[in-house]
Amino acid sequence: MSTFDYGNTRLRARLSRLLTKEMLEEMTRTDNIDGFLSSLIKSPYKISIEKALTVSSGIQSVETFLETETENLFRDFGSFYEDSAWEQVRLLFAFHDFLNIHTIVRGVLGNVPKREIQDLLTRSGKIPFRILRDLSMSPGFSALISKMVAFHIPYTDVLLKNQTILPSLQGAQIELLLEKVFYDEVFKENSLYLNQSSFLKEYFSMHVDQDNIVCALRIIKNPEMISSKNIDIKECFIEYGTISKSMFISVTAEKDIGKAVNRFSGTPYYNCLQEGLQEYQQTGLLTEFEERLRKMLLKRASQYPFEDPIGVGVPIGYFVRKTNEMQNIWWIAKGIQLGFDSVDIIEHLEVLV
Repeated sequence: MSTFDYGNTRLRARLSRLLTKEMLEEMTRTDNIDGFLSSLIKSPYKISIEKALTVSSGIQSVETFLETETENLFRDFGSFYEDSAWEQVRLLFAFHDFLNIHTIVRGVLGNVPKREIQDLLTRSGKIPFRILRDLSMSPGFSALISKMVAFHIPYTDVLLKNQTILPSLQGAQIELLLEKVFYDEVFKENSLYLNQSSFLKEYFSMHVDQDNIVCALRIIKNPEMISSKNIDIKECFIEYGTISKSMFISVTAEKDIGKAVNRFSGTPYYNCLQEGLQEYQQTGLLTEFEERLRKMLLKRASQYPFEDPIGVGVPIGYFVRKTNEMQNIWWIAKGIQLGFDSVDIIEHLEVLV
């Protein structure tokens, strides 16, 4: 009997209980937050919503409900899987903790409004959302590090070890520092578990590719970020992806973003990069590429349960679908609170099919 059998059986049943596109769209048509909460009570989330309403109201009830669901997700996965299966599944939660810390670091360094940082956080890691919210409200990078120490946040050590040079580093360099630490942990320290599943390895390798692609495009758009700091370009890319570091280095020799995108012809990322290029030519924002790569990887991982029904593909697929659903619920609640039209809210939903 596979160590995934027990948990996978339960998660496959839960996959069928996730909210459908039609259910989500219907929720956008409620007149106010109370109406939205009433619609959630009629969904599989009835018990969680009713519990949240005993301690809060309005939009705060939605936040409380989502925090509870996040805690339940970690608890349930921990009870469903054990031994090597749990070691593989655990990496999913570690990854989303890393993504949230990465988002907060980028936001604080870039002086992004606190609420905008919070809206970008995912409710799917092990770190409680209330702590992430507190971290996002740090008035500066030094204050953020102090809070990370106080809360025993992962990856604080690498920031402390490099504290003397941090003031001289660009934001992108600090982000890369965190990325290298995380992926070294995944691919080196957890290689035993990673190599037990081609799907788990693909999941993380493709995220490495995503980070490297974005890094290459950043360098092409702002070559001075390398030249002005005398940075060795070889150190700008992470190992472990499906695309070699040498290819990324050669791509950065291009002076034009469009030509750089064409260099990825033949890779799984080419089509979404072409889509991103069309928008980039209108906005000039590299986030156009980041967003399309993110959606591509999300869609790919959501299909794992059907391709790997007896392995880690099921927990990965359920995890990303559940996380996606919680983000959709939060977006609908925020949209209703801000008075957005149903059509506008639906336009920004990300529904995985």
